[in-house]
Amino acid sequence: MRTLLENIGEMITLQPLTSEQRGHSIKEEDLGRIHNAWLFCDNSTVAALGPMPVPADIRKFAGQVVDAKGALVLPGLVDAHTHTIFGGTRFDEFAQRLNGASYQEIAAKGGGIQASVKGTRQASDEELMKSAKRRLTRFLRRGVTTVEIKTGYGLAFKQELRLLKLIQVIRKNVRMEIVPTLLALHAVPADAKSAEAYVEEITKRLLPLVIENKLARYVDAFIESGYFSVEQAEPFIRAAEKGGLGVRVHADEFSNSGGAAAAAKWKAASADHLQHASKEGIQAMALSGTVAILLPGTSLYTGIPFTDARPFLEAKCAVAIASDFNPGSSFCENLAQLASLGALHCHLTSWQAIAAVTYVPALSLGLGDRKGALEIGFDADFAVYRMASLEEWLATMGQRLPSEVWLKGEKLHSY
Repeated sequence: MRTLLENIGEMITLQPLTSEQRGHSIKEEDLGRIHNAWLFCDNSTVAALGPMPVPADIRKFAGQVVDAKGALVLPGLVDAHTHTIFGGTRFDEFAQRLNGASYQEIAAKGGGIQASVKGTRQASDEELMKSAKRRLTRFLRRGVTTVEIKTGYGLAFKQELRLLKLIQVIRKNVRMEIVPTLLALHAVPADAKSAEAYVEEITKRLLPLVIENKLARYVDAFIESGYFSVEQAEPFIRAAEKGGLGVRVHADEFSNSGGAAAAAKWKAASADHLQHASKEGIQAMALSGTVAILLPGTSLYTGIPFTDARPFLEAKCAVAIASDFNPGSSFCENLAQLASLGALHCHLTSWQAIAAVTYVPALSLGLGDRKGALEIGFDADFAVYRMASLEEWLATMGQRLPSEVWLKGEKLHSY
């Protein structure tokens, strides 16, 4: 279907970033704002766009014409760090933190990741898929059209393989773009002989199957004291790289554990969390092109410090914001809200915050040629908001949902 949207009050395109596939050194003009705009979609992709009036030849080819009535149009949001598939709940941990318990103390008592591992293993395949689909529907309702999903609540060969296979089934049954990541190195399993023995099993038994059957695009590892050291994770990461998988890293959340520097050495697509990344690690990330993904929802939910974006920006390191949606430390899929709050607490400008939930995370996921922006040839993923401007979108902190969500040129939801 050829669709023309006209009378768009303001459209954010991020076109200036797409020609260079650039995620760093973002300026206000990189938003690519067009006031009083139109957008033409030829089936699933953006075919043309510009300021009103609509050219006669464009209007002639439109199969349907939609009057946006002065609305704000943004590219579909991109969430590059989620843990969307899991069983059980951990709402009790929120109350524990309110009563003074730390993330580490809760984990030491069998909570945290290990609690979700237990709940996930006990859940049926059907329960895991149904709950994941419900969560993805909430993402989509909030204008998020691309979502990365990590495993990591299996922590055993068969269970991690199971989660990857379930993610593949989910990908075939939802219209959103889903990017699967193998996070088998999320924590050391409670029943493992040692971290090294577990890494060896995952590397030798699981990775070959993942690579052969194309079950994941990325691998991930939690580099942190009490989880995995750089040295322990290295054999897994190197084997994944050799097999053609990209790398993502949970890095330096609670301490400077060398995660940022390791991510740069491994030429990782992203390093995430980064509250305690060293200056040297940040500079190395900038040189390697590793995207810094900040997760303000985790700080809001647990009370740990927010990551300061300024050292990364000064080093010309690309910065994205993601939800870290998970059952215990960031039960929030409202990426629009996190863009606003992340800007406030992580010190991003308004234009950096918008790029951080659209084009920059798309780049980190290897989708910089078709997602996260409104550009000719890109997928026609966008959300329509009954708002006057981008400033209103930021100031309302995700409380105002889009009136329409479009995915590959098709209106999926209208409210």
